[in-house]
Amino acid sequence: MEQGLNAQRLPRAGRNDVGDVYVPGVNGAYVVEAKAPRRDGRIDLSGWIREAEIEAENYRVAKRLAVAPTPLVIIKASNKGVGEAYVVQKLSDVLANL
Repeated sequence: MEQGLNAQRLPRAGRNDVGDVYVPGVNGAYVVEAKAPRRDGRIDLSGWIREAEIEAENYRVAKRLAVAPTPLVIIKASNKGVGEAYVVQKLSDVLANL
């Protein structure tokens, strides 16, 4: 990717995991759950989105925030660089940040 972001790699927190990366943005903050497809190519969009939602809420609680960051799932594209990854989020979250 050519544009750098002010992103923070988050530590693993076990049962109360807070996501993989925190990214503050112009239209709010994001908690990123980074994923790669399984070897068989299977992608679990709804499961990964749910995981990102839980981790965004865990982040809110851990940091004592009034509002949870927006959850994002970034899925690595096979045999591609990070700039070619896919970003997935719920339509309701997209509309709330427009």
